[in-house]
Amino acid sequence: MDPYVYEGSTVLINHLNITDDKELIEVEAQFLIAAILEMDTLLETVDFLSDDSINAVHHYLFSDLYSWAGEYRTINIYKNEPVLNGLSVSYSSASAVSDDIRSLFTWVKEVEWSMDNTELTNAFISFIVRLWRIHPFREGNTRTVSIFLKLFAEKHDIYFNLELISKHSNYFRNALVLATVEEAPDIQYLSKIIIDALTPAFLSTHPKTTPSLKNYQQVKGYDSSKYEEKPFYTNEDSEND
Repeated sequence: MDPYVYEGSTVLINHLNITDDKELIEVEAQFLIAAILEMDTLLETVDFLSDDSINAVHHYLFSDLYSWAGEYRTINIYKNEPVLNGLSVSYSSASAVSDDIRSLFTWVKEVEWSMDNTELTNAFISFIVRLWRIHPFREGNTRTVSIFLKLFAEKHDIYFNLELISKHSNYFRNALVLATVEEAPDIQYLSKIIIDALTPAFLSTHPKTTPSLKNYQQVKGYDSSKYEEKPFYTNEDSEND
């Protein structure tokens, strides 16, 4: 049994006792927008080289709704991905999340996070792939990772266009899925949008080449505009199917 949801449903247990999935999604989106508007306050309180910085961001974004905000998940999770023909990414096991995060941030401290680093784009892509593959929380991982990267970049005086990522969130998520397949990762789609997001003059000096929905729609033949968010499932869920 998934301890994060109301019995007999896929709705996450929340402070407002909302038991309708669609209503919770709408309320969660409103809370998230309000949090994003003042997220710069995290720059003053969070050490973004610390392995608990991702927890701080998740807690900031979701604590008004969930008691477990900022806490690593305690169960293994899976999700059917259309871009993988219904298979799931192999996320970190619940028991390994803490060690995997710690290992990742040990590497983070060794990287030169500066626009002077000629390998900055590759480092950024590696960072996001490794962090997202861990999927440390029960819900809200992609949104947390996106906002974390924006704040992390800003803390290191690196331009990062979060608006571009948000505008094409379905493409971004599907690109992450392909990039985190352990057996045969395909990073070309993720690289495309991350390179654009890291290009300081992209929007201001090349307005005619501003990314359109068409540019960020197809991911390995899959139309991201048709993507519909599905709930995670657990080992027990799969056994009961």
